[in-house]
Amino acid sequence: MTSFVPVPLPSTSALNDAYVKSQLTKWDLHRNLKCVAVRYTKYYHKLQGQELLADLFRDEKVQEAFQVLRKGGSWGPLGGPVTKVDATLLASSLTRTDIFDKLTETSPPIVRSNGDIGKCMEDNRDGFQISDLLREMILAGDDSVNACLYSDAERDELLWRLFEHVVLGGSCCQYEDKVEPYVETSKRLYKELVCAQKDTASGKVQTVSAVYKVNSIQGEAGPLELFPSRSRQNFCYAAVDPVRRIVKILYHAYVPYW
Repeated sequence: MTSFVPVPLPSTSALNDAYVKSQLTKWDLHRNLKCVAVRYTKYYHKLQGQELLADLFRDEKVQEAFQVLRKGGSWGPLGGPVTKVDATLLASSLTRTDIFDKLTETSPPIVRSNGDIGKCMEDNRDGFQISDLLREMILAGDDSVNACLYSDAERDELLWRLFEHVVLGGSCCQYEDKVEPYVETSKRLYKELVCAQKDTASGKVQTVSAVYKVNSIQGEAGPLELFPSRSRQNFCYAAVDPVRRIVKILYHAYVPYW
């Protein structure tokens, strides 16, 4: 039988870092962001991710530690026995930040050589303001002139997903004029979730974590409510470190200003 034990995040955690906390606060992500770390005892094969997550969210101690935001603005547990977890395995293979280099290679550049983010005509998509080329590329989809800059596989990488989340922010986000704070914060959050080790055979650094996007959690009477409203800024990622047998759950609920 598996034993799950919620454990506190260490003082060295990115979520306890003063820089990361200040940036997330400025972007209105900190107030509705939670991270829970859980140790587990049973060995799960890498193909048993769905089973691990179902056991995880079914555990009473985890349900007590993992709080979700309700429609009324209060935090509370999932609120029922868990029967199934639907989750998608994400790519988390990156060990460098080269993925952001292409932002300087467009014409005009999305990010100039000095780190400034290029501006554009103001627009609004899905409730988010667009006033620079970076958010235009993220939000405009196929309508963006830079729609093909990143492949679907690149956009599915966890590092890029975290980058998009910090760029878009919450409903009261104070946007950046330079890209560096977005890249640095994304990198620190990524290192918080993903464990990397040097491969003894090749000598190369490789990631060993499996990261899942939790799409829904089923209870006996149907889906359990994860978020108070619909938004692309709602997310629940579960990062499994099979070496130390730790799962870190990073959760954010988007609350519209209006």
